[in-house]
Amino acid sequence: MLMLLISSIIGGVLAGGLCGVVGAICNRLKLTTMAFSMAHAALAGSALALALGADIISLAMLLAIVTAMILGPLADHLRIPIDLASMTLFSLYNALAFIFIISAPGPALMIESVGQLLWGSILAIRPTYIAYLLLASMIVLSLLIIFWGKISSILFDIRLAEAEGVNVKAYKYAMLVIAGMTVTLALRMTGGFLVFSLLYVPAAASLQLQANMKGIIAASWIFGSASASMGLLMSFLYDLPAGSCITIAALIILLAASAYSRLRASLAAGRRA
Repeated sequence: MLMLLISSIIGGVLAGGLCGVVGAICNRLKLTTMAFSMAHAALAGSALALALGADIISLAMLLAIVTAMILGPLADHLRIPIDLASMTLFSLYNALAFIFIISAPGPALMIESVGQLLWGSILAIRPTYIAYLLLASMIVLSLLIIFWGKISSILFDIRLAEAEGVNVKAYKYAMLVIAGMTVTLALRMTGGFLVFSLLYVPAAASLQLQANMKGIIAASWIFGSASASMGLLMSFLYDLPAGSCITIAALIILLAASAYSRLRASLAAGRRA
């Protein structure tokens, strides 16, 4: 049991931090609806793997990354806004996910495995899963460090970055692929219904306390890690769904950050007066 708890905390730190960073960047680039599509692509891929008896992470990752790669070209081909294309795929993947879930063999398999797909479980956090998270975290952090000059210019002002010759579309598509990978990994821990809380609530909390992009990304990593770790600890202690506990922990952190921000602003105003 102790090893399960330790694994949960390590997995929470890695997955939560990764989701926090990716969520903050996606929010800044206005890629929120695309993340919805990729999350449900991963959910549909996981459900298909469940029905076929295949490896869940591999099939979910494949479908999420393919979705990330086709979203932009699909929107261009259909001549519709990319957000509309995203929500169209979101609807399709929802429908497919439920079809695949119904097709999964055996009632015992349905109860345990489908529960993990929809609302997450600490039982999914195993050494192999932690290795995937560690590799993904290293990739994302390395890319941020290597390409920070261009990424920061895009995050500051997209039009200005384009005027400076930065290939904004390529960076946005690359971020979609990274988001697809991140969402797929987090899905095993939070479940398909609640993965967005780990992507965007830590980012919302960081905006209460930070103004520059480096600070926002760093705070999002910290708040995401804290949300996931606290939530998984609650799930372990009280035998509650992991995704629900992570969401509650993230919202508590958001409320605390908001209260601290208001208090700080009030004290600063008092000193100026």
